[in-house]
Amino acid sequence: MSQANTDPATFAAMRPWCSTDATVGSQQREPVSSNNESYKEISLDNIWINEKEVETRASRSAKNRRHGRFLKGPIPMVLISAAAKLPGQSLALYLAVHHQTALTGKPMVTLPSGLLDEMGIGRDAKARGLRHLENAGLVVVERLRGRSARVGLSVAAASRPSL
Repeated sequence: MSQANTDPATFAAMRPWCSTDATVGSQQREPVSSNNESYKEISLDNIWINEKEVETRASRSAKNRRHGRFLKGPIPMVLISAAAKLPGQSLALYLAVHHQTALTGKPMVTLPSGLLDEMGIGRDAKARGLRHLENAGLVVVERLRGRSARVGLSVAAASRPSL
């Protein structure tokens, strides 16, 4: 290449969109998590912009996930003892169903594999446990071919009188 082709002014003339006097901005935004409320003032050519980070539903749920899973109660003891008397991992599966329905706020849920893995419930144990819980009247199961089973807490079981 000749000297004329390597001159920055020549490149700028050949490519008008290429600016040779570009500079990096001196004000870079500091990373602040959105679940912390903070104020920041930025000056752009004598125009002041005030920013305020506000906690949102997404940031609150992310904050909850960082602290681990939880079990929302109260759960009537009669239901826990009924699930505990069933064979296999039925109690763990019942608690997983309760956790997922409370977390999503939906009456029918699918059980995520990550949750089942954390509780040590395999695919076959899930199928057996759902069958046991359904026969005991603790859960309602909707099964569709080729889809994951949708599970909900039984209304009849929730209205049982406690001992």
